[in-house]
Amino acid sequence: MVLFQGNSSKMIDIMQRSMGASTMRAQVLNNNIANATTPNYKRQDITFQAELEKALNSEQQYPGTPFEMTDEKHIPAYRMKDYRDVQAKKITEYNTYQNNNGNSVDIDTEMLESAKNTMYYNALAQRTAKEFNKLKFLMRT
Repeated sequence: MVLFQGNSSKMIDIMQRSMGASTMRAQVLNNNIANATTPNYKRQDITFQAELEKALNSEQQYPGTPFEMTDEKHIPAYRMKDYRDVQAKKITEYNTYQNNNGNSVDIDTEMLESAKNTMYYNALAQRTAKEFNKLKFLMRT
């Protein structure tokens, strides 16, 4: 899970994006479960959390001494990745086979991942509500 650091608007934006990706992942996992017996169906998933984590870590980890660029055509030694550029992407796993009919869905794994995804979404929703309550409190004082 991504640890949030920074101001409230950035945290809320990150949580909103994460909740959107979690909703998309729930749809993909439900589709996997629905197609668990479909011959040659390939399992799908969402990539988002790892990419978001990399982007947030790139903001904090500037390696070593910064190099000065003398020309705008020079390639920078280090590029910070903006978390707002990270998008949830659907991927298909072609190289795994769970069943003899070419289907790659393991129903137990999908149910477990679905439960984990639901808990993750609920945690994000609670954290977002707390952040809004904090802002509401600060506006009153």
